[in-house]
Amino acid sequence: MKKLFLICLMMLAGSAWAEWVMSSKSKEITIYFDPATIRKDENMRRVWQLTDFRMRHKDGEMSRRSRIEYDCKQELFRYLYLSTHSEPMAEGKTLETYDTTDNIWREIPPGTAVEAILNIVCAK
Repeated sequence: MKKLFLICLMMLAGSAWAEWVMSSKSKEITIYFDPATIRKDENMRRVWQLTDFRMRHKDGEMSRRSRIEYDCKQELFRYLYLSTHSEPMAEGKTLETYDTTDNIWREIPPGTAVEAILNIVCAK
């Protein structure tokens, strides 16, 4: 019975990883998004993103999980939520959490990972 429970638990953990789709990769970071979490409200889109770092930051951070809102018409974005984690793929200990409902909209630089995700989520 214990073996069956462990197998089921491992299958569930594997399916959680399958949600993340890589959007871009560089020497320093890999950025993923979860297409199942894209929410549409007229010109606005919200999606969960994950950033993995190749090197551990001074505070122990190896990844960030964030809820981001995109304005498809104005081509802007803002953070709604952000958490930092001690292990890749938002695993390990949660180091910090930020509820960033500060309404700060940011421009999207051309040719960036943020622009690539904007193009994907706004096409839906």
